[in-house]
Amino acid sequence: MASTSKNRTRPGRTDRRGLLIEAAAELFTERPYDEVTTTEISRRAGVAYGLIAHHFTNKRGLYLATVRAAAERLQAVHETPPAGETVAARLRDALVRHIAHIEANATGFLALMHSAQGSDAEVRAIIGEYRWKGAMRLLGAAGVTEPVRPALRTTMRGWIGYLDEVTIDHLQHRELSRDDLAELATATLAAALRAAHSVDPAIGVDPGLIDQLHP
Repeated sequence: MASTSKNRTRPGRTDRRGLLIEAAAELFTERPYDEVTTTEISRRAGVAYGLIAHHFTNKRGLYLATVRAAAERLQAVHETPPAGETVAARLRDALVRHIAHIEANATGFLALMHSAQGSDAEVRAIIGEYRWKGAMRLLGAAGVTEPVRPALRTTMRGWIGYLDEVTIDHLQHRELSRDDLAELATATLAAALRAAHSVDPAIGVDPGLIDQLHP
C-alpha cells in the first residue's frame, strides 16, 4: 500500500483504475478495512463511484488490487540490475535500494506486513507469491532454477522473513544505517546458505559463491 500523500501525483486522466488503487491504498493505510467505504474511495480518487464495480467488482477486489500494486512496486525496485563488481557488492546494493524504498513507503509497508500476518488467506498468498519471486531472483543469479530443493526453499523463505523483520525493526528504531542493515542481511544469508548446504549438499548453490557473499 502507498503511504498517505495529500499532494500525490495522479496517474494520467484515462487511468481511472490507477486513481482508485492509489486512493484506496491511502485510505486502507489510514484506517481499518471495515471503516473505509467505497463512496469515500471514489470521492478521493475523483472518479465515478460505478467504476469500482467496473474495474474490481467490489471493495474486496479493490483491496486485493492495492496489495498487489504495493508488492509490484517493491518488485520493480529489484528489476533494476544492481551495481557492484562482486556478488556481495551487488547483493548489498539491491538490499540498500530495497530498504530505501521501504523507508519512503513506511506506513504502507507496515500495513502490508500486518496484513501478511493476519487471517486473510488471499492477502497472504499474494504477498507470499511476491516474496518467493524475490527469492528466486536471488537464486537465479546463483544458477538455481525451480524446483528448488526443500532445504534451500526453507532457508530462503526463512531469510526473507528475517529481512522483513529486520526492516520493521529499522522503521521503528532507525538506529542502524542502510549499509549496516545490508551487511547484516548479507552475512545472515551466507550463514543460512551454509547451513542449508550442510543439510543437503545438492541444493545447487556453489559453496565458493557463498564464500563470496560473506567469507
